[in-house]
Amino acid sequence: MSDETKPKARRRPPVLAILLAVGLVIYGGYRVYLAQKPYEWSGTVEARTISVGSRAGGRIARVLVKEGDAVAAGQELIELEPGDWSAQLMQANAQQMSAEAMLDKLKRGARPEELEQARARALTAQAALQQAMAGARPEQIQAAESRLAAQEIAVQKAKLDADREHQLDKAGASTRAELDNANMALRQAIAQRDAAKNQLDELKNGSRREEVTQARAREMEQAASMKLVIAGTRDEDLRIALAALEAARGRVQQIQAMVDELKIRAPLAARVEALDLRPGDILAANATAAVLLEEKELYVRIYVPETLLGRLHVGQTVPILVDSFPDRSFRGIVKHINDVGEYSPRNLQTADERADQVFATRVELQEGFDTLRAGMAAFIKVPK
Repeated sequence: MSDETKPKARRRPPVLAILLAVGLVIYGGYRVYLAQKPYEWSGTVEARTISVGSRAGGRIARVLVKEGDAVAAGQELIELEPGDWSAQLMQANAQQMSAEAMLDKLKRGARPEELEQARARALTAQAALQQAMAGARPEQIQAAESRLAAQEIAVQKAKLDADREHQLDKAGASTRAELDNANMALRQAIAQRDAAKNQLDELKNGSRREEVTQARAREMEQAASMKLVIAGTRDEDLRIALAALEAARGRVQQIQAMVDELKIRAPLAARVEALDLRPGDILAANATAAVLLEEKELYVRIYVPETLLGRLHVGQTVPILVDSFPDRSFRGIVKHINDVGEYSPRNLQTADERADQVFATRVELQEGFDTLRAGMAAFIKVPK
């Protein structure tokens, strides 16, 4: 058989071309996959925590919860021993009551009995002044003159008795004792006469100027005192009393606030994250007693490259996935994007360098509060 009559063999396609075609198909599919694959940014589930304590401090009396317990708003967590706070509160209340009574007394002014007493003292001082200025009454002068006349008669009688005793003594008919008695009686009568005469002169001359001046000063003093009682309390004294009352009230409120601090309460609904205190422990003032976790305030903090920052905006809803539940996604809302980038210099030149700069973004969870826990690894997906 000649070469022309032999059947022609079928040509096989080149292997290189096949591999190239397969590679092109794979590359094209990969490009399509990349074009459709959403952006993914990883982060961590975080929660807001609250550090609770007491401004008073003291010894732990009771611990009413334990780690992991769910607590309601206002629920008591820890109780401290009262110490001397109760006594201080009693003293402050007593001071407040005293200040209130003093202010009421100043507002009401003098009582009717005090007014009458002030008027009586003023009238007494006024009468004493009039008496000092008027001098002695005629009756008093006449009585003094009568007493002086009686004393003159007593002097004359004593003089006669003394002369008689002297004559008897010369005749040897009197004793020495009788003579001495007569002389002493005469001197006594003369002294009493002189005293009566001085009293009469004093009544006739009237009060001295010094006594009148003194009486006038007492009258003015009592009159001024009566006016003060009638006028009542000054405005300045009322303001001072009111300020003292306000200070006492502030002290009561201050101590009451510290007494309230003896019971450490949850400010809102949360879960006890950390609590390592026992009865008898000493808690310093303003020290952390327990850490609470706000379970309804979970969020994911992610870091978005600068070149892709335009893919997110505040208020955008995005799915959140966690490794612990790979078949479930949780809805989240972008709440905040930092204004300042991190992890790279501020002045960048190339696009590759700009990609190293990231912006912290907070995405708040809208569901899964009973499932997710703080610390879980999470990531979000954003369609291209």
